[in-house]
Amino acid sequence: MARPIEYISSIDDSKDLWKVAVRCKHLWSVTSSQNREHLEMIMFDSKLDLIQAIVPSYLVSKFKTQLEVGCSYIMQNFKVSSNDFSFKSTDHKFKLIFCGSTSVKKVQLSEIPLNHLKLIGINAIIEGKYRTNLLYDIIGGVTEISQAQIIPDNNKSKIVFSLTDLSKHHVQCTLWGKLAVQLNEYYTTHKADGSIVLLLMNARIKEPQGNYPLNVSNAWNGTKLLINDLSIEEVKNLKEKLKDDLPTLSSSSMKMETTNTSIFSDLDKFVWKAEVLSLSDIAYLQTETTCVIVATLEKFECGQSGWYYDGCSECTKSVTLKDGKFMCYSKHISSEPVPRFKLEVLASDGKLKYKFVFWDVDCVKLIGKSALQMKLDLMETGDFDPLEFPYELDVMLKKELAIRAVFQPNKASLSVIGFKPDEVLRTKIKEMFKCEEHTSKIVVSTDDTRDDMHTSSCTPTISTSEKQSHADPQTVSDHISITADYDPSVANSALTPSKRSIPETVEELDSAQLSSTKIIRDIKLEK
Repeated sequence: MARPIEYISSIDDSKDLWKVAVRCKHLWSVTSSQNREHLEMIMFDSKLDLIQAIVPSYLVSKFKTQLEVGCSYIMQNFKVSSNDFSFKSTDHKFKLIFCGSTSVKKVQLSEIPLNHLKLIGINAIIEGKYRTNLLYDIIGGVTEISQAQIIPDNNKSKIVFSLTDLSKHHVQCTLWGKLAVQLNEYYTTHKADGSIVLLLMNARIKEPQGNYPLNVSNAWNGTKLLINDLSIEEVKNLKEKLKDDLPTLSSSSMKMETTNTSIFSDLDKFVWKAEVLSLSDIAYLQTETTCVIVATLEKFECGQSGWYYDGCSECTKSVTLKDGKFMCYSKHISSEPVPRFKLEVLASDGKLKYKFVFWDVDCVKLIGKSALQMKLDLMETGDFDPLEFPYELDVMLKKELAIRAVFQPNKASLSVIGFKPDEVLRTKIKEMFKCEEHTSKIVVSTDDTRDDMHTSSCTPTISTSEKQSHADPQTVSDHISITADYDPSVANSALTPSKRSIPETVEELDSAQLSSTKIIRDIKLEK
């Protein structure tokens, strides 16, 4: 006897032998950083309940030709897992994962509607009646395109515009990558179509933060854009009702300007995907965070490794002597190691002090000389001590900088990934600080006997017994213990679903600096 068809609302992890009758609403491909492709899809049944399904990499070739948006299927046998996506395409508690025994049979199911949208109105968005971790379908008319940046690499293109619906309220919308290119191409080639009404399926709503307003954006591969698609009843109705309220494509209100270069300011680039914080705010961070901080470099911290480390001649990882050869973690062989800067600097923002780890590339910019040249100069004088900090390093100190760094709670560290000395930019960043500073002390235990090149188990905690209204900077600095075991190349890796490609608007990190921060792993492996 065949198994009965069950509804999506009944699915839980009590079994794998589910059999459902569904229609494919949305289907997209995701390619990982390891260049492995998997498929993601959203399905709904006759009760209009939605669930997301994943086709793993090893099954893509089997199912890719069978699955098609708009078609209906009888499917059965899945692995059932918790819907633990950071941004969820459905509010179902579970998701389905295809396995080797999953069966997909294409059939005509007239009882399932051809389209089903999970719509949210713009008025509801403005009133905050949404979940920040849930993706929505949004329909609206474009009232103004205020900014456009279309560049050869699709993933770095951007369009900002205003969207309205029958509520006549407006919300800012930003499209990135291929969707920005899609809208731009439609605008330039379909001016006879008059106004624009678009449907964003699986869109993300971003809450206002600091100087950034409430915003609707795409979730990269997971978002689908339909423009003036009159086959969708909701789009057709809205276009008809808003025809007198929307500008035509040739209207001057469409302020479309296409460029092949970044139109963002230096400030926009520097604070991209980072939180502008004071040092007192750092103690309240709970997760890995890219920060922008304005601080003055005060003094060098003496660790166990001196002011430089022995790096690889082909990359900037550290090397160890093995079988008479200098080898790095990437197994590059070097005849001689290359000295590279790694400096721990205590910096202050006037209220608190914190330790920053500056890597080779940024140190060279601040000092004006490479670690190799500095070492050779000292050896020529016959006064070289690898643990003595050369006097020339002091040129770094007493400088106020805008610093872009990464905080990791399990290491209590701030690893520098860029800086700006410009006074005007520093002033603008200071204006972005939170109005109220946290005043509790950072209390972190210090173990002076540890090897500074190893991971510390210390994490910052807030002293509940502290009675001072403002923590004394020097006192706080005595309690801070920070290590530099951090790899900036993995920063900002999980900000939106499916893909995270940093746009051109972010100042590119030097490849040497990225790899130079991985030296800890090499040392641990050797030991």
